[in-house]
Order: sequence, then structure tokens, then C-alpha cells
Amino acid sequence: MSSRLEMHHYETIMAVSETGSVTAAAGRLHVSQSAVSHRLAEAERRLGGRLFERRPSRGMQPTPAALALYQAARRAMPDLARAERDFMRSVGGTTATVRIGVGSYDCYHWLAQFATASADRLEGLLLELVVVGDAPVQRLADRTADLILAPGPAHGTCEVQHMFTDELVLVTHPDHRLAGRSWIGPEAVTEEDYFTYSRQPSPGFEYERFLRPAGVSPRTITVLEQTGAIAEMIAADFGVSILSRWAMSPWLDSGRLVAVRCGRSGLDLEWSALTRFETDDAPERQVADAIVGWLGDTKKT
Repeated sequence: MSSRLEMHHYETIMAVSETGSVTAAAGRLHVSQSAVSHRLAEAERRLGGRLFERRPSRGMQPTPAALALYQAARRAMPDLARAERDFMRSVGGTTATVRIGVGSYDCYHWLAQFATASADRLEGLLLELVVVGDAPVQRLADRTADLILAPGPAHGTCEVQHMFTDELVLVTHPDHRLAGRSWIGPEAVTEEDYFTYSRQPSPGFEYERFLRPAGVSPRTITVLEQTGAIAEMIAADFGVSILSRWAMSPWLDSGRLVAVRCGRSGLDLEWSALTRFETDDAPERQVADAIVGWLGDTKKT
């Protein structure tokens, strides 16, 4: 018996079931809302019944019969994707593209060395860079990213692998008045022009852990959404910021910027590799495992 539905119908049923919204499903599938609506209508016509019901508090919910279709697709899709990868690997082609982003920071100073060191292990996988911003788990959920290196706590449902412990530090020009200190208290920034990459303070970062408990704030705050731009402004002595030491390492190692510890004991910052819950042989899991292992080794040397 031949199937009445095609692959794109099942992908659409899965997307709407998991997001509860035609709009969100369209974003996940990278198609228009009208395309999603058309696919659903066509699937219902082919099957002869309704797939979804709209509920005010829960959005689009699959009917009992459609739920069975969704569950079958969730089981079958990974097997089909794995079979495709195995076939492409056997003929020497690219098996998959893994879209990688860095949460909060636009830092990729590690990527070229990682790609070189891991070329044999990741043969056939194409690494593609995507912009993530400060909502990494949402980017995983809508499938616009497959793997995210994220600082601080992860908020949402995802697989989390610890990578290494970093530190949030005050970053200044080498000739800045605070550059020679071994550490600063929060009051030190009250006379400073301060750069930040986010309009809303992120939980677990410097505002929540360092500035707000002391009841202080910088003299001025300027939002620049690219941390690379922030580093260049600080290197030109236009202000200061509190940022990840690892993310700023190219500027710190070159001597263009200086790092000062925040507080006598410092502000630790955990970095993690975030993925969706996938099988161990999924491409994004392979890349995540390789990055975690490689960064762990480089931190030891």
C-alpha cells in the first residue's frame, strides 16, 4: 500500500504538533505561513479528515488520529536521516550540514584550529556559522541552529554538555586607570562609560551577580549588539565592559585589551555545548562531542 502523504507533509505535521502554531512551524521549516496552511489542507484532503484542532490556551493541537501520525513520523524520521547519511558517506559526499552559533558572543577564534584538528573525525560534515544572540535554546527549538556554544545557564529544554569554566572580567584599554589593578569592586564602574551587547540583563551574568547586589550602575551604558564591535571600541579607549575572558582572548593575547578580575575571588562563567535531544550518532552530537573534547585538551595545554 502506497503512502498518501509525502515527506513534506509529515515534516509539517511534526512542526505544527511541536510548536502549536502555524507561524512557528513556518519559521522552523523556513517556508511561508501560507505554505504550511496549504500543506495541512492538502494532507487533510488526501487523508479525508482533520489533523489539528485550535484550542485557545494551547494553540494548534493534533487530533488523536493525527497524534498517531506524528508519533510514527518522530520514530521514522531519525532512521530515514541516518540512512541518508550512511548512503552519502558510502559515496563520499557531504553527509550533513551542522549549523553552529556562539551564544551572546560573536567569537570564532577557535574554529579554524578546531576544524583542522578534527578534520578526520568529522569527515563529510559541513560546518556552517549562524548568528545566535542571547536566546540560544530558542534557536535550537526553531531549528535555525543545530549546535550552540553558550555561556552561563541554559534556559529551556536541550541537551547540555559542559565544556570548560571561564571567567567574566572587566575589559579595558591598556592605559585605562583600572588596567593595573589585580581586581575591582563593583563601585569601580560608577564613573565609567560601559558597553553591553544586550538591552536586557541576562540571568547569571555581571549585572545580576556583581552590579545589582551592590546597588551600582555605570555612568553611561551603550548597547552594541556585536561583542567584536565592543572590543574595538574599548581598544580605542571609548569605555569598558565586563565580558568573557575566553571570548576576548584574541584582543587580550595581542595586548590591545587588558582584563581585570571582578571581585577578589572573580566571577566564574561556565561554557556549555547545547543541542537538541538527538541520538548519539546525530551529526550535531558528533560535532558537539568533538568540540568538548578538543577544547578540554586545549585548556590543559
